Amino acid sequence: MEHEVYLPLSATAVRSAFAEPERVARCVPGLRLEPDGGLAGRLKVRIGSSTITYRGTLTLTERGEGLTIEAVGGEVRGEGAARLVLTVVPRPVADRPGCTLSFAGTVEAGGRLVEYAADQRAAAGRRLLDRFAETLVEELATAMEAVDVRDALETVDPVDTEEPPPTALAAGIGAPGDNEPAIPVIPAAPEPEPGLGPSTEPSSESASEGEAELWAADLGELGDPAGAEAGEEIEVADDLVAAGVAVPEPEADFARRTMIGRSAEEVDHAPPRGRYAPDPAPGQPTGAAVVLRWAAPAAAIALASVVIVGRALRRRRAALR
Repeated sequence: MEHEVYLPLSATAVRSAFAEPERVARCVPGLRLEPDGGLAGRLKVRIGSSTITYRGTLTLTERGEGLTIEAVGGEVRGEGAARLVLTVVPRPVADRPGCTLSFAGTVEAGGRLVEYAADQRAAAGRRLLDRFAETLVEELATAMEAVDVRDALETVDPVDTEEPPPTALAAGIGAPGDNEPAIPVIPAAPEPEPGLGPSTEPSSESASEGEAELWAADLGELGDPAGAEAGEEIEVADDLVAAGVAVPEPEADFARRTMIGRSAEEVDHAPPRGRYAPDPAPGQPTGAAVVLRWAAPAAAIALASVVIVGRALRRRRAALR
């Protein structure tokens, strides 16, 4: 029997694989080697619609530019035996890259194998050789990729982990008056005049005192609007007393002014109200009492305003008469 298979590999690469018997044995389809590491095991051969399993040994011998394979085994289920002698030679191809793997061999068999026709045996043999060639290509391609990766890693320069020396002072950076050495456009800092001492700038404490004096002077010029408002309220209170109206307590009046004159910061930090308000402490008035406490002074002020407006209207009418 003779057969040829094209391989997209060089003949040299294929011959290098023949030097490793275990690699060649791994490329035989259906072959399962024994765990002891030798070239002995079981081979399943697909022929027709059946499968025949042989148990035997495999011998590989390099001869010239090729390889001689000898396989001897017997049927696992039966008394038949078979012997194969196969010569494999890789030959370069002239018109394209790659090589041609040429097979030539003889088979001596008995038992179940001879029950099949010659064309069935030949088809089974060619299918076995084609699968062997495909597996050999995959095996060599994987090996060459691994070699390329290893060579690439060996050629890569090791990473330089050493820290570079400091070069901050190379251009004068970091030294006093480093503007001119680093950037020629920017002049260097002027030298301090002798005798001026370490510093003639006023300290922060003296600056704070000066600002406080300026604020006090500004407040004096603006006057005291709160005092003027308090004077007007005192006059209103006198009118209310003369009219027989109850005047709110000074504490409530002060609380009203405090509530109305709160700053925005105090309003932002005011405690929450409503359902999110905290529980009052024991003895502290509830929300209704607090509302009445603030609402009573406001109502009194409104009533006083009404009385004052009424008096002014009566005086105007009397003057017109």
